[in-house]
Amino acid sequence: MDFEQIRAFLNVASLRSFSEAGEKMFISQPTISVRIKALEEELGVKLFDRSKAREPSLTESGMIFLDYAQAVINLYDDCKEKLSDHRESASGLLYIGSSTVPGSYLLPGLLAAFRKIAPSIDFNVNILDTTAVLEGVLNYSYDLGYVGLIKPDERLKYISLKEDELVLCVRKGLFQSGDYREGIPLNILQAQHLILREKGSATRRLLEKKLSENGLDLDGFDGVTCINSLEGVKQAVKAGLGVAVVSRLSVKEMVQAGFVDTYPVSGLDLSRFLYMVYHRSRVLGEAARKLRDFTIKEFTK
Repeated sequence: MDFEQIRAFLNVASLRSFSEAGEKMFISQPTISVRIKALEEELGVKLFDRSKAREPSLTESGMIFLDYAQAVINLYDDCKEKLSDHRESASGLLYIGSSTVPGSYLLPGLLAAFRKIAPSIDFNVNILDTTAVLEGVLNYSYDLGYVGLIKPDERLKYISLKEDELVLCVRKGLFQSGDYREGIPLNILQAQHLILREKGSATRRLLEKKLSENGLDLDGFDGVTCINSLEGVKQAVKAGLGVAVVSRLSVKEMVQAGFVDTYPVSGLDLSRFLYMVYHRSRVLGEAARKLRDFTIKEFTK
């Protein structure tokens, strides 16, 4: 067993593709296959189910080996960094997964500030729904994640960063100025056509949870439209298609521009926190540790 075999295994597990793993490692797909086969022979188990050739999936043995393999590579990389004469000038490429709100409204400013103290670190940022981000952190696709929802899992470490609030966003002038200043009643809300994000969205999860606590569900609305893009949701509201419950951060500029109005919803506590998350078992490299510590410092001032 050697480190390149383990790296090949981790890349195939993360990308679910032998060919994409080869591209990432700058080697051919047959070479990836040879390394995986040699690793399986040494361990005496099958690590991948190859019944679907285009999308290999981990076997039960592969799932068990995954955490150990990542720990071995992380410890090796960490050791190299600590032995390096240039350890303080962290460099490299960080893989970051983020849900829409933190990815669009927190990360740009955070990463711009971080680049001033760590100019040799580059970023690959994927903006996905919260469920996909957490899956990516768990399978080691991302060094760090930024999300708007906690999904309890003993393998994950969450750090709260910033409080956020969901508000009802409506087209400009839908309600008379001064009406419902204290909040939109639930019966008025349900009389509207509701525009929603996809099911994996933290915003949608929180809304559905709070509605359920009040004995309500999405069937009570005057129609529902699902759009898997926050920008698409906001533009649909602006155009008058319906109303949406969104992060106050995400519509601040549209409110200031006079395109939409926002209201609290009476009877629903829609406050939440935005979080940074990482895998407890992962030994973070120097670059990831620097960004983690910088993030904590920036949001705990």
